Amino acid sequence: MKGSIKGKDLRKRIYKHIERRWPVHTRDIAIALGLEPDNGNIKKISYHLRKLEKEEKIITKRIGKALVAWPQEIERLRVINELLRS
Repeated sequence: MKGSIKGKDLRKRIYKHIERRWPVHTRDIAIALGLEPDNGNIKKISYHLRKLEKEEKIITKRIGKALVAWPQEIERLRVINELLRS
């Protein structure tokens, strides 16, 4: 990605990357999309992660200062697995 993709297209690419490789850190997303992992791009990715979380497509969690994301579907499978085990 060479800086030309913005908005919903960027959000779609971020979501596709999270689906393929989870859990994933914001820096990893930036690198995978061909962006420099600087503060501006990390904030941009974090913004889209919040939007995806509001759309209930992903789950995010802060681990220290790191923001980690994984698909909502995986969380549902984890809950089902816990219910089956109990």
